[in-house]
Amino acid sequence: MPIAKNQPIPDETGLKEHSSGENQLVIHVLAPLAAMAATWAARKALNSSYRKLTGHGAPDPQDAQVALGSALAWAAITAASAAVVEVAVFRFLAKKS
Repeated sequence: MPIAKNQPIPDETGLKEHSSGENQLVIHVLAPLAAMAATWAARKALNSSYRKLTGHGAPDPQDAQVALGSALAWAAITAASAAVVEVAVFRFLAKKS
């Protein structure tokens, strides 16, 4: 699809270019930090929820004693939740800036 004149061109992150330096600071510096903090909080919540539901800690994918299926399932759940949180934070901050 051709881009019309005077229309912002998306950068490699998919976010629109902004002319303000402050907006660039939010997108390129603060958004990744906020995403890391939100991902950490989500992971803590997942571990806490797993403990409440099962009565024991979440499987450690690096522990050789943990069944491969359990390790893979837990790794997939935590990776998917981290990706969702990261996208949500970046989109939220892009709208606010």
